[in-house]
Amino acid sequence: MAAPLGLFDSFTEDGFWWITGREDARVAGTLTFNPEQGARLNLLGNLDDPERSINMIFGIERGEAAVIYGETTKGKPVTLFKARNLGRPIYIPGTAIETWSSNLLVIGLHIESADKAIFSKSCSRFEGIENWLGHRLSVVTLDAEENRLLVKVAKPIEEHFASYDDFEVTSVRILYYSNTPDTRYTIDAVSQFGVTPTTPKSLNWHLSKATGLQELASLCTCNLLPLTALQLEGPEQNLGQGMMCPAEVHVYTRLVHDKMGTGPKPPMPLLSGPELVSINAGAVKQWFDDYDKFRPVIGLCLTAMGGQEMFMNVRFLLAIQALEAFHRLTSEDTVMPEADFPAFLKMMTNTIPKSASDCMKEKLRGTYRYLNEPSLKQRLEAMINDIKRTFDTALPAFDKAYIRKLVDTRNYYTNYSNNLKNNKLSGEDMYWASRRIVLLLTILFLKRLGVTGENLAKFLDRHQDFSRLWKADGIRSSAGRTDQSQ
Repeated sequence: MAAPLGLFDSFTEDGFWWITGREDARVAGTLTFNPEQGARLNLLGNLDDPERSINMIFGIERGEAAVIYGETTKGKPVTLFKARNLGRPIYIPGTAIETWSSNLLVIGLHIESADKAIFSKSCSRFEGIENWLGHRLSVVTLDAEENRLLVKVAKPIEEHFASYDDFEVTSVRILYYSNTPDTRYTIDAVSQFGVTPTTPKSLNWHLSKATGLQELASLCTCNLLPLTALQLEGPEQNLGQGMMCPAEVHVYTRLVHDKMGTGPKPPMPLLSGPELVSINAGAVKQWFDDYDKFRPVIGLCLTAMGGQEMFMNVRFLLAIQALEAFHRLTSEDTVMPEADFPAFLKMMTNTIPKSASDCMKEKLRGTYRYLNEPSLKQRLEAMINDIKRTFDTALPAFDKAYIRKLVDTRNYYTNYSNNLKNNKLSGEDMYWASRRIVLLLTILFLKRLGVTGENLAKFLDRHQDFSRLWKADGIRSSAGRTDQSQ
């Protein structure tokens, strides 16, 4: 069969639609999906009973998010979650119409909740997955003398990749083919990640695991690799004549990074998936152990990676905030011993003059409360020293002057202090600084996953782009040197 539609594809399906309690009052309509807007459902009629629809039009009742069920004219069951009504215009005389929007669409099954544990397996793809898994799925050979083009496609196999307490991760190679008149004959050879839990899990559970693997690969590549497809195996269905088969369910979501997937090919990863698990077989388990804890940091980091159209100062601030948040979550460093701080805080609070205004007293108390937390400069120096110990060498890209520039730039754009204007990085410098910070954060994460300094040094040396970012030579430095080859 041909490859199913993915998250970056757009499509339209006609069908009949209803909500719970009104299964016998189905409404005709058209479903459209695209990654920028998500799912839109245009109906010729009202899903609710006419009286309630009129009450909601005039504000007598308030509309709530709904689960909408449907069946396309091709016989496919559809579920739209948390659907919201975008409008109920009145045409008198005429037919009532409604437009609904949903950011989560399921084709292949009717389910009441995205938290219902009914899915026994999921397969997901993200951009650059073959590169990160090291899969070479096809080989093309041209024999000029024989005037023959030979294409060899790898046989689909499923291999163990990693294990967790209650699920297994496999790498899956799949072939899709089509012999339609317009394409004649096509073969799509793709790689996917398979996640198989010990017991059925919910759509949201499988989506979180697919996202977790995609974000791990993105971090190892220092480049956002957006999720492009998610397929689930649902409960077994009767195909007739005693034949049973798991329901094939495809998930479509509105994409946060809708501009991705259309740019250049993702770069070579700093560390591939097989290399990661060969260094530490428990790396993926450690990643999911830490995942919920570090989700805010990962979100900031990936947004900085993927924000190609973002203002450079915003991208820089997101990257530096991700680095600071990582240190907060992984370090118990304080400026002075924590046991001594309460007495110090009390002493400082008692020094506030009684003549000070209430506003000043409130500000000082709030400031003193956080005095024992390291500054951004101190946090950066602590992380750089940690990396120095890992590599057993100094990092020329992060000398004291450069760290001071990073701090002044962050402070300038958060406080807009004029006395920092001449100390901040320029727009081009902020671009390189953002990439350096993302690389530094990647190294810190990989250390948590059991990758040693010796391994990291080897991978950095083999990767020209990251090697230049790691060293002061070759890119714009804190002293203003510029690589003429850029």
